[in-house]
Amino acid sequence: MLSPSSPPWSFAKQSRVPDKEARHVVDWHVPYDPKNPLDWTTKSRWVQVVLVSTLTLQAAIASSILAPAAKDALEEYKAPGGVLTSLVVSIFNLGSVFGAVLALSFSEVHGRYPVYIISNILFLACNAACALSPNLGVLIVFRFMSGCTGAAPFAIGGGTILDITRLPWRSRAVSAFSLALMLGSVIGPAIGGFLAQCFGWRWIFWSLCILAAITTFALLLFLRETSAKTLLEKRAKKLRKTTGDPEYFSALGTSGISPGKAFSEAVKKPLRLLMLHPIVFAFSSYLAVVFGILYLFFTTLPMVLTSRYNFSTGYSGLTSLGFGIGIIIGAVLNMFWSDRIAASLLLKGGTRTPELGLTLMTCSAPLIPTGILLYGWTVEKNIFWLVPMAGTVLFGMGIMLLFAPAISYLIEAFPVHAVFSLAAVMMLSGIFGAFLPIIGPPMYSALGLGWGSTIMAGIAIAMAPIPWIIVKRGQGMREKYLHQGC
Repeated sequence: MLSPSSPPWSFAKQSRVPDKEARHVVDWHVPYDPKNPLDWTTKSRWVQVVLVSTLTLQAAIASSILAPAAKDALEEYKAPGGVLTSLVVSIFNLGSVFGAVLALSFSEVHGRYPVYIISNILFLACNAACALSPNLGVLIVFRFMSGCTGAAPFAIGGGTILDITRLPWRSRAVSAFSLALMLGSVIGPAIGGFLAQCFGWRWIFWSLCILAAITTFALLLFLRETSAKTLLEKRAKKLRKTTGDPEYFSALGTSGISPGKAFSEAVKKPLRLLMLHPIVFAFSSYLAVVFGILYLFFTTLPMVLTSRYNFSTGYSGLTSLGFGIGIIIGAVLNMFWSDRIAASLLLKGGTRTPELGLTLMTCSAPLIPTGILLYGWTVEKNIFWLVPMAGTVLFGMGIMLLFAPAISYLIEAFPVHAVFSLAAVMMLSGIFGAFLPIIGPPMYSALGLGWGSTIMAGIAIAMAPIPWIIVKRGQGMREKYLHQGC
């Protein structure tokens, strides 16, 4: 019998057994199976969470690390600034959209383990190509390819966590994953700024190569396959070989799906969820807009600080740590207060629903527009630089208190389609993270940082009611749209 806590998702339908006497259905042993990722020791499961979170941190650092040094690269190539300065940074995010689709499809056919290993080796190679790029065109192409090859943890990291965790422990694993994603994005510019100032901008990419080599070695030593579907199929295949009986089949279906079909489903399922399920659409849109604004900050902050406050390249990157301080505060609040709030509501007679985990998010939504406005208008008025940095701290708190509960909610509310709902979030966020930094600077040039930030804050304010609506109406919407996007 299939363990109730086993992750049941799959592109392929669960196998139909026309003659139960003629087939042997291979499943986990109950109540305990040491091969079942959900039954591994706590230490073994935490090792997998740390590995996936480290890969996520690595890719997030790579996405923004060039931001403070992009102008240096363009100067070396004698290329004009403006849009190209933003493009050479944000093209990574566009690549991650395509990479997420590839990672999803290959993980369905081959499991998660080879996807992590191969993509990380390719990520190393692409960053080496960036470091050696002879012209701007080659740099942009391989920045895009770095995004493609670095996207595996974005696409299937949430799936790995779902493979190995049960509630309530899962919320801690999701917090670690979310913290790695957000914190990596903001420490990237701090690292990149000083590397460029001390060693030149090409050493940004050599440092990523060194990091990728270290993580690849760690993966080869400690990473394990976590996909229940892949593991059960391997068990069935071994039984067919050892017994000579061809009638052993995995309870989760065979992996006979073609790569083309897997790729098609990896594109269609997230898109169907986006278009047909209002909760997935609402959260994906909200997270994507905020993620895009974050990368707009990354691409404009170095130019603002060097031109208005006479910061060096190194120190202009270091100021992104304001976001990091806010993100860490948000992570601590989320870890210690969200469960307490939910427990308090339960004691008052409520019932456990996924929406309970969003309570803290409803309180934190105003932090994002407040941070944007504080940053934009204090820079516009040339107020001492610590004041706009306080705005980035508020923004960092807001984005962490939005992102972590939203990811936990999507996993808990849509366990069968969690991988695809998270993929929808990552793909839409990648698109906004690629194009908003390109669209934003001309707007700032035309309107100024104050009014430009007011427009961004207005968009954030317009989306702020989403958590309240889902807390109040989410359960009914989930029941109404239960099979939408399936």
